[in-house]
Amino acid sequence: MENDIRTSVKTVYGLLWAVLALYEPTECYNKVPDNEPADDIWKFMGGRIEEIRRKIDTEFLGHRKLRTRMNKVVDETELFVRSYERPGVVTRWKQMNPQILFFDCAFDIKEESPEMFRKISWGLTNIKLSCYPDEVFGEARNKYFADAKKKIEMGNLRYSEERVFQDELLRTLTLVFENDFKEYL
Repeated sequence: MENDIRTSVKTVYGLLWAVLALYEPTECYNKVPDNEPADDIWKFMGGRIEEIRRKIDTEFLGHRKLRTRMNKVVDETELFVRSYERPGVVTRWKQMNPQILFFDCAFDIKEESPEMFRKISWGLTNIKLSCYPDEVFGEARNKYFADAKKKIEMGNLRYSEERVFQDELLRTLTLVFENDFKEYL
């Protein structure tokens, strides 16, 4: 029984991983992947999420607490897929992997429009950001991207920024599963 649950947890992880790994090929969940018969990305991604929910309900029938925990991760994943923003993940995921915040638009606003960033951070606009980077956070972000660029160049990987984000998103999913389901891994 324990091995069956372990296998099911890993199966759901793999299905969620596959959904998040569509980020770059679908151009940030804006187009259906090549070689797929669907023509509507909203329906396509919704179908993928529903397939995962069906798998959870089937595999964890009789294990209500585990099913609830698993569905929470699916809900969090769906919020990301449907949000059309980057990083677009729930606070809990940011807490598990603060590096995902390096992709937040707050950094771009701070660099490209410092006066606007100042107004936003002082609460002088109706705009709310998910983070307000300071110098230390900015330096950590610069190092992160410098390291990523070096790795990409050394490996001749030709990764886009979307791919770098996708990889960080997948690392975050791994951290979520290692945290939430450690007793089954």
